[in-house]
Amino acid sequence: MRASLAAAPLAAVLVGLPTARAQMGVSPYHTGRPDTRNPHAKALDGDSVDDWAKRLESDNARERLLAVEDLGQSDDPHAVTYLLKAMGDRDLRVQARAIDYLGAHRASDATPLLVQKLYLKGAPDGLRQHVLTALGRIGDPTASRPILDFLSQEANPKLRGTGIYALGEIGDLSVQDDLRKIGDQEIDPRLKSLVADALTKIARPPKQQYVPPSADVAPLVR
Repeated sequence: MRASLAAAPLAAVLVGLPTARAQMGVSPYHTGRPDTRNPHAKALDGDSVDDWAKRLESDNARERLLAVEDLGQSDDPHAVTYLLKAMGDRDLRVQARAIDYLGAHRASDATPLLVQKLYLKGAPDGLRQHVLTALGRIGDPTASRPILDFLSQEANPKLRGTGIYALGEIGDLSVQDDLRKIGDQEIDPRLKSLVADALTKIARPPKQQYVPPSADVAPLVR
């Protein structure tokens, strides 16, 4: 799996198409840990997060990507610190994979940086898909308002769908009315359906709002 991921062309990683998601091994609606998880298969020398983190300084993008894979599969809490660093990597493939794993680890420390990246001028739509998905996985209510603001400016239906779905996963009651307004104004029936689903999730009692998911949870907006 890692070999195919590292070999994925940059353009394929950045566009929000099913083919690219298959190459990355994740779906924008997959809210569990990425399917590449295999704690017994280490791609790099060394057996600690510090050993793998050293490879993040490599000039070889493939080696940095493999370092992110090992860090992402580690249960050591220090791995999250290094994944946060990898979010700023010069290679967008490395950034995207680090974002995926931060979401899988539900690392709330990543929320402010993810929100910044969501609004970063010139950020590719594919990368924003990864950011929105990660914010939904993390479930931090402080991301709800920034996501709503993003939806008010964004026209891309795929990004809007991912953002709406993320709000449902977060389950923040304070955005319920705003999300309902979005649904009332939306003309795309697929997005209206996603809004309705998100509102249903938000309306659930707190103890039921966030159930650890297992596989792909919702269909893509096509």
